[in-house]
Amino acid sequence: MAHPSRPNARSVAELIAKSLDPVARKRGLARAELIAWWPDIVGAAYAGRTAPERIRWARDGRAATLVVRCDPSLALQFAHETGRVRERLNAYFGYPAVGAVKIVQHRIGAEPKPAAPARKERAVPAGLAERLDRVDGPLGESLRTLGRRILSGS
Repeated sequence: MAHPSRPNARSVAELIAKSLDPVARKRGLARAELIAWWPDIVGAAYAGRTAPERIRWARDGRAATLVVRCDPSLALQFAHETGRVRERLNAYFGYPAVGAVKIVQHRIGAEPKPAAPARKERAVPAGLAERLDRVDGPLGESLRTLGRRILSGS
């Protein structure tokens, strides 16, 4: 039985981190936790629109280059923040591991949906309009709108 002050529960990130490390190393990331900590490193403004792609380690022992995938709409703004990101990343590693941040523009997230073309609403036929005129208030207006939309096919 576990001691009440030390529960046996562990976070899911703690349980799967070791299995994700080889995948992350293959892409050049030092640890899979970097991906999990990315929102804390870059902040809420960039968390969903940027992602660490890889770290290119220099063979001569110099600092590495972090390659960040960034949404084109934020690339210029994020370029001004790379110094802060580099400092926070080096604080995360505990030593000056990253010397440069390279931005690769690539759309991240869901593609914006194109706007549906506006359809013309047809007039309500006279017979239907007479019957709907007997209904007053918001219900009558809602029924007229519904009739126009059904007739226009939207």
